[in-house]
Amino acid sequence: MNAGPTVQRITAEIDALSPSERQQVVTEALRRFTPDERKAAERLLRRLQHPDVPDDVWEGFEECEDGKAIEMKDEHFARPPV
Repeated sequence: MNAGPTVQRITAEIDALSPSERQQVVTEALRRFTPDERKAAERLLRRLQHPDVPDDVWEGFEECEDGKAIEMKDEHFARPPV
């Protein structure tokens, strides 16, 4: 018994769409995501758009976006550990 469309069928249908229609599908899908799902998807898309940027750079950006960054001040360098 067929319970509905399969991933392969949906993917084939998306492939048949024009670029603007595919964009509409992605936009609608993102609207249905939870905030955490949306953040993860947006980060993935950003990385895919800039494959030349190393992962550790993205991790730094994402930590900063999540409020996990620390402020570096000149006095941090006044007495370096030796």
